[in-house]
Amino acid sequence: MRAVFLLILLLLSPWADLPGEETAESPVASSFPDRSGAFAGVAFGSTLENAREQWQLEALEGASVPGAPVQVFLREEESHVFGGIRVREVIYYFLRGRFYAVGFSTPDTRQTTILREALELGYGAAPHEDGSSRSLVWPGQAISAQMLVDSRSGEGKMLFFSNALQPEYEETLREAAAKTAAGM
Repeated sequence: MRAVFLLILLLLSPWADLPGEETAESPVASSFPDRSGAFAGVAFGSTLENAREQWQLEALEGASVPGAPVQVFLREEESHVFGGIRVREVIYYFLRGRFYAVGFSTPDTRQTTILREALELGYGAAPHEDGSSRSLVWPGQAISAQMLVDSRSGEGKMLFFSNALQPEYEETLREAAAKTAAGM
């Protein structure tokens, strides 16, 4: 069963078809975001300009407050099939013009289960769970993942994010919360 999920993860990987040198490490391990430091050929931390050289991005209307440090984009002609699962829209987050995170959602329990197993294979461990078991976190060396699961519908929301940019992102959340509180 684990071999099937390993194959699914390899197929899930949008970087699997990129040229590269063969190593003793498994193809899944070397292509997984935490080891490659990239998603779909763009390194986390890359500038928006560099990402636009690889991707055609369009701003997600209504997703950000004008002038906010976080910009949200969709990629044109994005595949929503990763190996053996179908995901909903794939969303790209840029923090002060640098690629910070990519997120997507799964539509049902089956897709969510496959994605969770793929993350366990990619990170080589089960996730850390919060007290309610709603939030699952896979801490990585460079790129971590978080998954939220709706226990009623089985839908999941998953986010790969840059550990290097995470403290700055958290600071922007605190700043936005202070502005929001002052504006109420």
